[in-house]
Amino acid sequence: MKILVVSDTHGRIEGLDRAFELEQPDEIYHLGDGLGCEDEIEAIYGVPLTIVRGNCDWNSNLPSEEVISLGKHRLFLTHGHIYGVNYGLLELVDAAEERKADVILYGHTHVPELTKGYYGKTILNPGSISAPRQKGKKHTYAVIEVLEGGELDIELRTLDEN
Repeated sequence: MKILVVSDTHGRIEGLDRAFELEQPDEIYHLGDGLGCEDEIEAIYGVPLTIVRGNCDWNSNLPSEEVISLGKHRLFLTHGHIYGVNYGLLELVDAAEERKADVILYGHTHVPELTKGYYGKTILNPGSISAPRQKGKKHTYAVIEVLEGGELDIELRTLDEN
């Protein structure tokens, strides 16, 4: 199983189109600030979509977080703004611990990050596929593959190299 992980598309799905074409995922996880694109994403790509509400998803009925069992792992998905991710990740890690999750997926900063072993957690921010903010401003996303035996292979990828 392959999952495409994106965040902060802000209503622009051109990059998502390219990433979907490159990766051919079985599911999509969107970590917020889609600005109402959830119906469009489901209709266009025809794969299951899990999406959480971001700080720019005003008047949205989307959940602010999801917890998903995947392989041998438990994933905590959130946009991150309600956990102060611009100022550090400890509050986010505490929230994941309360939910018994060992993998944290968040967005909000538009800056990609993949850290393994941070307080016993794997932390993934796919950055932004449409509005990057990191040095070099590469359009990034992530892919999670469930390996035989239930382990996860998690990679950050960029559209700018494809």
